Order: sequence, then C-alpha cells, then structure tokens
Amino acid sequence: MSLDTASPGLPAFYDDLDLTLEEISRRLTDGVRNRRSAFHTPAVATVTPQNTPDVRRMVLRGVDKSPLTLRFHTDKRSGKAHQIYQNSSGFCEIYDSDCKIQLRLSCRLTLLQDSETVERAWTATRPMSRACYQIETGPGTEIPAPGTAVYDTGRPDEGRANFAVLMAEVLRMEWLYLAARGHARARFERAGDGWTGCWLAP
Repeated sequence: MSLDTASPGLPAFYDDLDLTLEEISRRLTDGVRNRRSAFHTPAVATVTPQNTPDVRRMVLRGVDKSPLTLRFHTDKRSGKAHQIYQNSSGFCEIYDSDCKIQLRLSCRLTLLQDSETVERAWTATRPMSRACYQIETGPGTEIPAPGTAVYDTGRPDEGRANFAVLMAEVLRMEWLYLAARGHARARFERAGDGWTGCWLAP
C-alpha cells in the first residue's frame, strides 16, 4: 500500500506504538515474498577488522518472530562471513520511498552452516542460485576478467559446502515515517520476548 503523506488522513500506526510494531512485522514478512517491496533487499552492514563499516544489499529470505530474526543466504567464504566470525555486531537499514518509511535495525549476526534451518534453506534454493556457491574462487577474490570464475550449472549441489545462512537477531529498532503533518519517529528495545517503545524527535 502506498501512503500519500500530503493527504489529510494519516495511517492508524502514525501515533500508536503497538500498531507501529505490527506494521514493522507486516512489512518485514511481506518483504520475504514480495520482490517489489523495498523490504525485500535490506542494506546489511558488518564491521571489518579495521573497525570500519562494510555495507551491501541482501535478499531477505525469512523472518522469525520470537526473537525477531532476519534470515539471509551467503557464501561462507565471503568477506562478510569472515567479518561476522570476528565481530557479531551488525546493522540493517531499509527505506521505502513509496510509503516514506525508514527502518533501522541493530542486530547480532551469526552464521549457520550445518543445521536443519540450513538444510531447509538449501532445499528451497533454485538450482541456478545453488550453482553460484560452487565457484572455486570465493567471493571477492581477484580474477583476470569477468566471466573467468566459471561454475557448472549441471552440478549445482556441489556448492552446498559453501552455503550458509546469515541470522540477524534484532536487538533494537528505529522507525521513521515521513508525513507532511509531522514526521513520526520511534525507538524499540528488546525486552524479553517483547519490545518497549518510545517516541523520538524526528
């Protein structure tokens, strides 16, 4: 749903923290299956060994509700994987220009390689996507030219050894809704199985 922030009407979540939490959950869940949603490809940041941020877009593959955790797929040989092994601090950011919503998530990152979650994810992955994990040179490795890192689409299951699931457990959220009447900004902190929230000056 696209919201017209110039219209006199405002969404029900505008000044309601509980409804804002429900809207966050709804948009994240929709982002898993809706490729047109901005929530489908969050920006995911990790921390390098030099203590600097490293950011990339990733496809949101799943959302677990309790605790709130975002799931992504990655190659365990990638730079982000090595960064997560050294520092589990992470951050996700989403901005949907159609509905004027920004969501910023402070996360604890972990990589899963051998679990039922990983096996289910691998089984659900399309053959062409599986083949990407079988390239002999890991992501970010120098190569002579584009196209020289070749993979065999006829044997995609060989890439399973390099496949991992990135889990981003959400610890803190900041929400911003841009409205002509006045922007609405909120912060939510994890509190056991739930959240405590407050409004912030935009």
